Amino acid sequence: MKVSALGKQLYVLLVVGLITSLLALATPLIADADDPVYTPDPGSPTISVKSSNDGVTIYIGITNTSSGSSGDPSSSGGTAPDYSGWSCTASMMTGGLDVLAWLMAEAPLHPGAVPWTVQCSDGFFGVVWVPTDADPANVKVVVGPADPIDPGTIAAELRDHLPVPDVTISANPNVGLVALPSWFWVDGYDGSPIRALDTLGGVTVEVEIAPQHYSWSFGDGTTLETTSPGRPYPAVSDVRHAYAQSSLGAGGVFAVTVEVRFSARYRVNGGAWQSLNAITRSFTRDYPVQQLQSVLTNN
Repeated sequence: MKVSALGKQLYVLLVVGLITSLLALATPLIADADDPVYTPDPGSPTISVKSSNDGVTIYIGITNTSSGSSGDPSSSGGTAPDYSGWSCTASMMTGGLDVLAWLMAEAPLHPGAVPWTVQCSDGFFGVVWVPTDADPANVKVVVGPADPIDPGTIAAELRDHLPVPDVTISANPNVGLVALPSWFWVDGYDGSPIRALDTLGGVTVEVEIAPQHYSWSFGDGTTLETTSPGRPYPAVSDVRHAYAQSSLGAGGVFAVTVEVRFSARYRVNGGAWQSLNAITRSFTRDYPVQQLQSVLTNN
């Protein structure tokens, strides 16, 4: 029997969580289940993972500001990084059931990977995601100078992973009638801006997306452009369509789709907002439409 990559990933996470939850009874990794499992220090080194045929390399990048000092790590000044005495180790993350909950929430964002912890002799601690099929014997940690931080790249990655709600398309009536307008609207999202931020090497990038317009396709070749997600019944929705024929010839249902275009912007360390390329998300539902039939009766 073949197991999907995601299934293998979740299997590894489950095994790790179940085993380490027993160990956590004696030495729990996290004291409070409401606390985050890992929150990066804004001034901490950067950490990344690179895979090759020779194994996996976890790279820790030291900025141009020495540990514990203040300043702009992107500037040319500051103390030259000294990492000659660093000794770092990496191992698969262990913890209790509270960690398992975090793992299950984060796993979909890192397909094909499992979390490892990295600890260094100077007190640095980090979490990275390593490929599920990596051989622990071929995972090494390398410490060196940090690459220049590109806020635009960080912003684009944040934008692409923002948790856009998995909305649904609602309709009234539930079954459409030929020549009578059907009302549609987006359900599960009110159109509010969605935000996220991340800090890397002392640079904090905040990203915001907001719906710009909605492109509707009603499955019969008719389209509609709106700046509104529609209005839920019993309000009169501004997204309306009257079908000219039933959905019988379309396999029993019409595929109604809405494509939401989100404008995007970002800012660095609380500065002025800068534009970012827009993104789109599509949602579809099946919508049956029937033909009214006249019935003759004998009085």
